[in-house]
Formats: sequence, structure tokens, C-alpha cells
Amino acid sequence: MADELRFERFDKTRHQRDLFDCGIAALNDYLKTKLNQQMKRGVTVGYVLAAPDGRIAGYVTLSAGELAVGIIPDGHGFPVKLPLPTTLVGRLAVDKQYQGRGLGGDLLIHAIRIAVETAEQVASAVIEVDVINERAQAFYAHYGFARLPDDALHMYLPMADAKTLMAKVFVPKK
Repeated sequence: MADELRFERFDKTRHQRDLFDCGIAALNDYLKTKLNQQMKRGVTVGYVLAAPDGRIAGYVTLSAGELAVGIIPDGHGFPVKLPLPTTLVGRLAVDKQYQGRGLGGDLLIHAIRIAVETAEQVASAVIEVDVINERAQAFYAHYGFARLPDDALHMYLPMADAKTLMAKVFVPKK
């Protein structure tokens, strides 16, 4: 990750939304017109990777969700009748000027870290995402997300696997 960029909770007064362009109109529009409103309403929380001047290199959103347990493939030990609490990665995008530098992965790892830490306080069995296309599907699969049988673009990562990933990524220094 570029040294000058840092993760911050989105703040419409500090972050330069109007300069952001990831190449996908819906993701640009969401950041520019909807994210702040949804944060005020408690629907989602947005995090940005920003330069000191407030320019946004990328953003990711997180919210609480719920999955019917029957959607998750067997073998995870989840209860058979209860809906599963989830952490939803709602949107993730990187500005075109910053693409190709691994920042999408940095944003996703940041989101997974928050999900893992939050799951210690508020239950969440999986991290889920509805990907926008097959390219995004391959991106999430690289980090261990698997397809759900209800929709080819609906993916999940069990929280236990997310914790294992975090232990690999954030190895304590000796």
C-alpha cells in the first residue's frame, strides 16, 4: 500500500468524493450521493483509503446481514434452523488512478479485519458479498470466498476462515 494513503472512516467533510472515478458509474454514484446518507441512517459504514489531502483512492462498505442457514453448504457446523448473522461487504471500489497497485486487496483485508474484530463483540458467522461480475468473483475467490448455491454472484467466507486469514496476514513481529 502506498505510504501516503491511510484507512479512515468516511467523512463527507474531509474526503473528496467528487474526484473519485472507479470506472463503474453505480459505484461512483453511490460514494458521491448515497454513502453519507446511509451512514447517517445506520444502514452501512464506509471506510476509505485516502491521501492526506482527502483524495479517495478506494472505499469499502460494511453492514450487518442475515442468511438463511439452508443457503450455506454443509460442513461448517452452523445451526440448522436459525438464520445466520453475517457481515456484508456491500461495495468495494478503487479509483482508476490507483488501480493495479493491490489496493482492492488492501481494502478487502481491512474490511475482513474489522469484521473479525466486530464478531468478537456482535455475532457474525460469515462475511458475505454480492459481487458485481465474474472478474470481482475471481478477486474474492482469491481471498477464500466461495460461491453460494442461491446465486452465482453471491459469495461467503466463514468467520473461522477469516480469522485464519487474518492470522496469516498480520503475523506478530518477534
